[in-house]
Amino acid sequence: MINTRRYTASDAALWDAFVREARNATFLFERAYMDYHQDRFTDHSLLFYNEKEVLVALLPANAVGTSLWSHQGLTYGGFLLSRKATSEEVGQLFSTLVDYARQQGFTDIHYKPIPAIYHTLPSEEDEYFLWRLGAQVEVCNLSSTVDLLTDAQYLKPEYCRRNTYSHLQQKGFTVDWEAPLSEFWPILTDNLQQRYEAKPVHTLAEMEQLQHAFPDQILCCIVRNEEGKALGGTVLFETERVVHTQYSSASPEGKKVGALDFLYTSLLQVYRLQEGLRYFDFGTSNEDHGRTLNQSLIHYKESFGGRGVVYKSYLIEVSRS
Repeated sequence: MINTRRYTASDAALWDAFVREARNATFLFERAYMDYHQDRFTDHSLLFYNEKEVLVALLPANAVGTSLWSHQGLTYGGFLLSRKATSEEVGQLFSTLVDYARQQGFTDIHYKPIPAIYHTLPSEEDEYFLWRLGAQVEVCNLSSTVDLLTDAQYLKPEYCRRNTYSHLQQKGFTVDWEAPLSEFWPILTDNLQQRYEAKPVHTLAEMEQLQHAFPDQILCCIVRNEEGKALGGTVLFETERVVHTQYSSASPEGKKVGALDFLYTSLLQVYRLQEGLRYFDFGTSNEDHGRTLNQSLIHYKESFGGRGVVYKSYLIEVSRS
């Protein structure tokens, strides 16, 4: 039997301690990350206990009207599981969640599983029980991920990328691994505005706040030419097994010379040698909830060895479950 209760601010230390030991969690679920944008969401996260009053799972969530969402401020985030949680208990978690949602007046649940590349132990029990519930896939985005432990020949970027890297290296280009976010942000915002009439999900102040809270997990890397000028860069999120490119952009000058070719080739060379890391995730290449695939963008990521990992969201209709 599994029981649940809603998260309160007094649970922060308990929550974070569980996240750090969970078998499928990352630092994005710690409250210092989740709460930076608490003014935008009505948090409705849940804690789940077994019959022995042992905490076995968390669900980062927020509420919008009569819908309960796997937290919309996060890319992924279904049940965070203890290392001892069994398949039977995961099945009970869903039963408890649906009963709770019904009692609270929710009509539907939107659930985003954590992609397997982030798991430190196999943790796909939720996918099985989602199928058992008859949950429908409502979003399916395709990410491009490099397996850093695979054959070295496979990891080599296509010839044109390697040629650009060698040329820029000879010219004196370098990667600054500890660059200030404030130097990268104008490049990023200008590029998003010009190409998509969009803005970064995070403001500069928010990202600086997050980097201050997680200095070992959030890095800003910038490509500099021989004169030290910033031509492009990326914001990296390092988790236990995965390095994820949260943002990447180059200036018009950087695009002309291939600054991102130089950057990604450099990053892959370094991360291949870092013990414990398994994957380099370039992120998704989709629009319209996954229905549109940006072919040129995903081809670019695949040219560095990226291959497909899906980020899904399921719809659970409470009245039918």
